[in-house]
Amino acid sequence: MYCFFCLWRIVYRKGGEIVFEEKEEDILRRMMDKVPSSFDKRIGSSLIYNALAPAAQEISKLRSDMDRFLKYGFADPDIPDEYLDYRAKEHGLTRKPAGYTIKIGIFTDSEGNLMDIPLNSRFSIEKINYKAFEKIETGKYKMQCESIGVTGNYPNGAILPIEYIEKLGSASISDIILEGVDVENNESFYNRFIIKVQTPATSGNKYEYLNWALKVQGVGNAIVKPLWSGPGTVKVLITDLANRTPTDELILNVANYIAEQRPIGATVTVAGVQETNIIIIATLILDVGYSLADIKEKIIASINNYFKSINLKSTIVRYNRVVNCILDIPGVIDYTNITINNLKQNIDLGEDNIPILESVVVDIAT
Repeated sequence: MYCFFCLWRIVYRKGGEIVFEEKEEDILRRMMDKVPSSFDKRIGSSLIYNALAPAAQEISKLRSDMDRFLKYGFADPDIPDEYLDYRAKEHGLTRKPAGYTIKIGIFTDSEGNLMDIPLNSRFSIEKINYKAFEKIETGKYKMQCESIGVTGNYPNGAILPIEYIEKLGSASISDIILEGVDVENNESFYNRFIIKVQTPATSGNKYEYLNWALKVQGVGNAIVKPLWSGPGTVKVLITDLANRTPTDELILNVANYIAEQRPIGATVTVAGVQETNIIIIATLILDVGYSLADIKEKIIASINNYFKSINLKSTIVRYNRVVNCILDIPGVIDYTNITINNLKQNIDLGEDNIPILESVVVDIAT
């Protein structure tokens, strides 16, 4: 009789990788071979064949599932969310939850004078609702989106009261105080997991500060500078989820959280990264059949990927790397001119700065 538990021992290597998966016909053939030839084993009609074929099919599926679940047992950004959650939980990590957008609301009366409104007044813009939950000053309130996630980050402008407010002339919503965020995605969560596992965080060392900063909702990336202003000082630089300069509210949230965790005596400064705008102008020689619009779109994507790779790791935008980003685009044969901020040289971003691609201007060489 075929031993089901022998499946765990029958594995083979495919490209150096352990593989449990096996084709249904191979399993069925091996099972049929174990039946003596004196029995009727005709394919498609015999009792033995009709009994073993469904079993082979189920075993094949089971072995395929074994491959899949073996893969899910190892942390990877491409595995289903719940399996990465299980893996990270072993190390005390949980996924950052979604959060609500908080913006500034401005309110005036019919004569244009700033006026106060009742707390918890609700307003709407583009089918998204906000609620005034805290007064900043006369006519200026913190407004929280009622929909959790990034939805509330985008609409700006005039908002309409859901219920009548006496003497209200106009209402608008503008600057973001705290960005709304969706539940942390697998890529971000995996990166935090790898940092946690591969960089031992103990006794308030730099890796512990890094983990503390990355744990705060809304933080996209961070870097820690020990002894940046002498003994006992630590500087923590952070970005928002879009790897841009964070809001003051996010900086304060990180500072407050680290203050609760840090060792007594350490002086901690939390700051947001600053941005250096980058303008790239390129005159290119293109291959036949390629449009300038498609080439430009791919150049923007390629350079943004390069900038992402050096954010908080290097303060230099290297001219040759930018040129390679452009020349590696399919359809680009050569160039006659490429400048970065009107220069043909490396760009020094300055300390605590990250590059932001402001614009790309592309022309075809004549």
